[in-house]
Amino acid sequence: MKVFVNRKEITIFTGARVIDAVRAYSAYSAKMLLKGKFTVLDRFGNITEPDGRLTEGQILTIKKTK
Repeated sequence: MKVFVNRKEITIFTGARVIDAVRAYSAYSAKMLLKGKFTVLDRFGNITEPDGRLTEGQILTIKKTK
């Protein structure tokens, strides 16, 4: 399935979690997400948890945690 992380298209396995997509995008970003330094938002600006399930075409944005 295809999802987007910071406008980059990522092809990932069906049943993947948010952390899997972030890892495919950037190992550094995944590390910072797990440390709580980064936050992942969905297309509506809602915070998504690293263990949240992904759906086809989902759009995610990584931001620094305030």
